[in-house]
Amino acid sequence: MHTLEQLTTFIAVYEKGSYSAAAKLLGKSRTTVREHVMAFEDGVGYSLFVIEGRKAIPTDKASKLYFQAKVVEKQNRELYHFSQALFDSDVHSVTIVHDVFAPMTMMVNIEEKIRQHYPNITVNWLHRTRPEALEMLNEGSADLALMPNRDMVFAETEVTWRSIANLQLKCFASVSSPLAALEEVTINELQGQTQYLTENFLALDVGFAKVSPRRHVVSNHDLLCELIKRDGWAVMPTDYLLPYLNSGELVELNIKESPIGKGIGLNVFFAIGKDTQQEFADIIDWFEEQGRLLG
Repeated sequence: MHTLEQLTTFIAVYEKGSYSAAAKLLGKSRTTVREHVMAFEDGVGYSLFVIEGRKAIPTDKASKLYFQAKVVEKQNRELYHFSQALFDSDVHSVTIVHDVFAPMTMMVNIEEKIRQHYPNITVNWLHRTRPEALEMLNEGSADLALMPNRDMVFAETEVTWRSIANLQLKCFASVSSPLAALEEVTINELQGQTQYLTENFLALDVGFAKVSPRRHVVSNHDLLCELIKRDGWAVMPTDYLLPYLNSGELVELNIKESPIGKGIGLNVFFAIGKDTQQEFADIIDWFEEQGRLLG
């Protein structure tokens, strides 16, 4: 019967390609790593690696075993995080990190819900990039993260999530932009103008985010809005630009090929086991409720 330590060692050797590199990753000696792999091989009854010089070459059986081993390792980490979450005490504050695409009306309504049901809880709203947000969830310095999804089965780190909404992204430019005078705008015409995009949107690495060869990355949403009032164009959720649209400073562009004007999923991420606490379970449910209202 294998142990979790043997599984972890096998995975490290498989991913790093040598006993030495795996030992460095795990903080163990090369001899210890080799002993764990050999013990695992004894348990399964076949060789997992062929040693060529300093390299550990996985056998066909090792390659087939790797995915299952990763699943077991992941489940073990999730069990640990879940068990630790049960030790948490009373909730006095909630820190929610969010992407620039997170709808402002949703966040305002969530704040109101928390104030009504848990008036003694302090709520902090922090704007962060996706990597920063997930790291904060892992560290425990954030409780929830409101972020677009990447259409991937697994997140980049040991967190879980709920899908809460599908945001409709549109293309916008200044009312004085030459693009605004066109009944339909082609991709070629967009490529001839400066594209402004948020740092978070660029980090998602979705194909339709990168259109123009002249791309200016902006972290601050307010600055981005001010910039496109003067030049270029941007893809954003309509919710964030309503004041500028209502004032007539910005207009929506009608894209002929229409890869822009598509939806992107919005998730609320949280540490495994966080929703065992009633306060957080309620807030997550409210996010889902608000997401349904967005349609």
